[in-house]
Amino acid sequence: MEILNDAHIIEQLKLGNKEAFEAVFKKYYKLLNVSAFYILRDEMEAEDTVQGFFVDLWERQLYTNINSSLKAYLTTAIRNRCLKKVESETRTQKKLVDYKYTLTEIEEEEEIPVPEIYPEKVLADLSIQRMQAFTLVHYEHKKYKDAALEMGISINSLKTHLKLAIKTLKEGLKSAK
Repeated sequence: MEILNDAHIIEQLKLGNKEAFEAVFKKYYKLLNVSAFYILRDEMEAEDTVQGFFVDLWERQLYTNINSSLKAYLTTAIRNRCLKKVESETRTQKKLVDYKYTLTEIEEEEEIPVPEIYPEKVLADLSIQRMQAFTLVHYEHKKYKDAALEMGISINSLKTHLKLAIKTLKEGLKSAK
């Protein structure tokens, strides 16, 4: 089947045609990745976001919502997902900063000698997504599956973020000694 234009693709998608979905993927995947990367500034995170969107597009039949331009719908959907991620990551960073200040206040009240480096300082050097993965799994004790779902990424991506976060933490703590 040869799919000619976006209007035809939308029509075929609404009929449940998998070839039309493949055509959308092939035609717009790179553009959407670039758009996501422009907002998120993380290649792996951008890729996960776009892949997750395409899964939702097919499984949740989001294509039934497309009434005008396919390209406009797709780019707007990706932009919105990325902005939600940025907002969520900003909230997580704010909570960590608040947590850090709470720890500092408690330590000052107890008059405990303050070492030169805290794990929180090293944690603050992590990327937002790695910080979120580390927080969900190690502080909130969530399972990998639940943490990955909350972050909107695959379990393998979550594991990669955790591995890199732990590596960064170990290096940061070693250099502080």
